[in-house]
Amino acid sequence: MDDKFIPNDIEVEVEVKLTKGGRVLLDKEIAHLLLAIDRTGSLLSASKSLGMPYTKAWRRIARLERFLGSRVIIPSRGGRSRGGASLTPLGEALLDYYLNAERLLARPIRPQHIKSFGRPDLVIIGSHDLLLERIIDEIRKSLIVESYWIGSYGGILSLMMGDSDIAGIHILDPQTIEYNVPIVREFLPKGVALFKGYLREAGWAFRKGIEPSIEKLLEGKLKLANRNKGSGTRILLDNLLLRRIEELGLPRDAISKIKGYEVEYYSHRAACRAVVEGKSDITVSIRAVAEMYGLKFEHICWEHYDFVVREESLSKESVKRFLDILSSNVKELCRDFKGYEIPEDVGKRLI
Repeated sequence: MDDKFIPNDIEVEVEVKLTKGGRVLLDKEIAHLLLAIDRTGSLLSASKSLGMPYTKAWRRIARLERFLGSRVIIPSRGGRSRGGASLTPLGEALLDYYLNAERLLARPIRPQHIKSFGRPDLVIIGSHDLLLERIIDEIRKSLIVESYWIGSYGGILSLMMGDSDIAGIHILDPQTIEYNVPIVREFLPKGVALFKGYLREAGWAFRKGIEPSIEKLLEGKLKLANRNKGSGTRILLDNLLLRRIEELGLPRDAISKIKGYEVEYYSHRAACRAVVEGKSDITVSIRAVAEMYGLKFEHICWEHYDFVVREESLSKESVKRFLDILSSNVKELCRDFKGYEIPEDVGKRLI
C-alpha cells in the first residue's frame, strides 16, 4: 500500500467495547462514567465532570444493570455529605477488564480531569410532575436549583447516594395499598423525612377514536407508550396489568408481549407526545399532562405525590423555602391545573 499521500497527522484509533450476546455492555463513554464515579464517589459529580446530563448517566447505568441483572454502583456512607456512590465488585471488575483491554488493543482512555463543582442551593430528583416544576420555578427566582426526572425509585436512590436534597415520589405499595410511607420506611428507615404533598389524578391518556382497554393491550390491538422502570406510573400500570392477567388466567409473561412494553419514556410529557405523534396508542399519565397534549383521559385513581427530604438538608434555606411554598402557596400555583387536589395537611411531616 502506498501511504505517501497520507498526511502525517492522521492517526489510527481502535475503540474497545465489551459486548454480550451482541449487545454493548461498556463503551468508552460508560467506562469514563464508572471511572469518574469511582474517583468522585458521586453519580452527580461524575456526570458533571464529564459534561454528561445526569439523566443520561442514570439511564446508562440503569440499562447496564438491567442487562446484567446485578448492580454496578451502590450507595455508600461516610463521604463528604454522609452519602455517595461506589462501584460494586462487579462494577470494578468490568471497569478493570475494559481498561486492560484498552491497554492491549488501543490507546488507553485518558480520564478527564475530575473538576470540582460547587453544589447548587437545591437538588430535586425523582418523578416528573408539573406542579413541582412550578414550585421549582418559584425557588429559582432567588436560588440555584437543579432538577432531574428519573422516576420515584430513582429519587429514593439519589437520596441514598447523597445526590439530592429532595425526592418527589408516588409509589403504591401493593401489599398495603398505601402510597409512599411503607416504601420510605423499607428503603430509607433513617436519615430522611417524608412530607405530605398533594393528590394527582392518574388515568389512561389516548387519542380520539381509541378505546382504552387492558384486554386490547394484551391482545396486541393497542400499542403502549410505557414509562421507565422505577417510576411510580410504571408501578401503577404493572399492578393493573398483572391483576388483570391473573383474573384472565394468563401467564405472567403476557405482560412483556404487549406492543411497546419494552420502550421506556422518562416523563409524562414524552409518553403523551408519543401518543399524539402516533408512535403509540395509549399511555398512563396524569390528567394535567394528557389535557395539555389534547388527549382523551379516563380516570384510574388518585395517587399521592409526596416529598422525601434528607434530614441533614432540613436546615438549608432552600429546603425551608421549598417547604414553605408547599404548605402555603401550592394551591395558588396549581389554580389552572386540572387533576390536582391539595389536602388541608399539605406540607405536614409524615415520617
